Amino acid sequence: MRKMSRIALVILCLVKLNVCFCQKLEMQLNSINPILKRDTNGDSIRKYFSVTLYNYNNFRNSKKVPLAMVAFYSNNLLVNPAFVKEKIPDIVKYKNDSSNSIGFFDAYSGKYAIPIFDSSGIIFTVNGINQYNAHDYEYRVIENNRKVVLPWTTPKLFWKVYWMTKIANPKEIDTVTAYLGQFKAAYGNALVLQIRRKDSPNRLEVSMSALWVRRAPRVVGVFSFAQFYDFLQLFKKQWMPDKYMRDMQDWTHDTTLLHTRHQFNSNENSIIFYLDDVVNSKDAIEYNLVHGKDSTGWRINDFDLNFVWLKNLAPGNYQLKIRYSIQRENVCVYNFTIATAWYQTIWFKMMWVLLSVLAIGFGILLVRSNNLKRKIKIQGLKNQLVQTELKSIRSQFNPHFVFNALSSIQGLITKNDSENATKYLIEFGDLMRDSLKASNTEFSSISKEIKMLENYLNLERLRFGFTYQIITDENIDIRAYEVPNLLLQPLVENAIKHGISSLKEKGTLIVSFVKLEDNMVVSVIDNGKGFSDNMEIKGFGLQLTKERIKLLNHTLYDQQISLTIRRKNDHTHVILSFKNWLI
Repeated sequence: MRKMSRIALVILCLVKLNVCFCQKLEMQLNSINPILKRDTNGDSIRKYFSVTLYNYNNFRNSKKVPLAMVAFYSNNLLVNPAFVKEKIPDIVKYKNDSSNSIGFFDAYSGKYAIPIFDSSGIIFTVNGINQYNAHDYEYRVIENNRKVVLPWTTPKLFWKVYWMTKIANPKEIDTVTAYLGQFKAAYGNALVLQIRRKDSPNRLEVSMSALWVRRAPRVVGVFSFAQFYDFLQLFKKQWMPDKYMRDMQDWTHDTTLLHTRHQFNSNENSIIFYLDDVVNSKDAIEYNLVHGKDSTGWRINDFDLNFVWLKNLAPGNYQLKIRYSIQRENVCVYNFTIATAWYQTIWFKMMWVLLSVLAIGFGILLVRSNNLKRKIKIQGLKNQLVQTELKSIRSQFNPHFVFNALSSIQGLITKNDSENATKYLIEFGDLMRDSLKASNTEFSSISKEIKMLENYLNLERLRFGFTYQIITDENIDIRAYEVPNLLLQPLVENAIKHGISSLKEKGTLIVSFVKLEDNMVVSVIDNGKGFSDNMEIKGFGLQLTKERIKLLNHTLYDQQISLTIRRKNDHTHVILSFKNWLI
């Protein structure tokens, strides 16, 4: 049962993948393509479309001028029109009647199916049918010469003519043409569009067909920079068939100029890969160059012509992947190797190292001068940080605080409360020792910082009797992450001194560590009188903390610290934000 389930899952995935790469049959019959509709002089049409005019010549003995079908299709990719039936033989399966086809050098004949490569499809119009005689004609669409996907239908849309003819009225130039629609099919399928007169249902006036073709680029020639002249000769031959522009030749069969190579010398590191098909813009070709584990990733070609030029390649094995942007699932892979040069050998590199050392000797004075300036700048910054740390310690453990602590101990001894006096003295000693240790380094773990805060709060609680709480977010590893030493202590001291000291047992203090994405927010909240929003805060400890944060931010780059103070719900909130601290 499990095996059957796996097989069914694989089949479902394959079906979904096939749907992703295949477009469905689509016929847009009720609206005119926006590019054609807005074009007033043909510029947009020539920019985006190739154009083919086709009609039957089996009416030559008749006084009646045959209808002419005009097809518009994308010009992003062009297979040599003169040899397209040899390159894409399937188009011959959908051959139309004897032809009188007119097209530019960048368009296909209407005698066979027109190959379509992208999702824009093909647009058909008919010269000779206008709004006055459209009721005499009807058209239909057949898929793969077997299935009628659109039954006989009378033309309903009309558009200004693109190709001037005299068909509807031989005495006047046609100004209006019947717009039959824009058609799309799945790759590998063909659509045949047929037109007849209603009074002659057994005879076709004209028909055209289109075949949706999967297409991948093909490398037909490779040129090194030394062969650049041959490259130019081939390029000229591609666009100028002969001296008199009479005979189109298949330049891709040129065995004199075109050769494929897979091995190159070390000096042949600029290589041109010539492709079979012609493109309209550089966006049509994408390539990815793979060199070992390195890859450029898919990128747009540098030229709006049918070649890829790679320059300044290092020695090694390469894999060049090329695809058309209109069919990214079809990829051409070309493997090649560039040999290692003599100057890339080990002995040459050793000599180069020696010469480099000598060259460095000439520039050593300049380098040492620059390093000295940089060291002076760094040392100056370090000195500022050291001075700030010393000021911070002096502000936290000033003589007034030590005197108050000793007085409290003396009072406890006088009251014969030796137990609390001893406890106070021990905690005071621990706090002094931890603070002195912390002053040797700029950062310490959050857990150590919390320990010092608890020691300090326990001392102050013996004096004032307030309650406190330290809350840590379970998503913060307090042993792994670090904060600047003694950065929180002045803020806590400030909250006690200016906030809750006068409240005694009614005073409350909360210190919280919260994780917000990659950031950490530390809040010191007290229910004391605190500061109003408009009051300028001039406390020495607070100003020193701000100065220290400013200096730290100059050295932390991507990690930054900010300090804000606000009054909310009769509580003072002092907030330290540590940006990108928990990455």
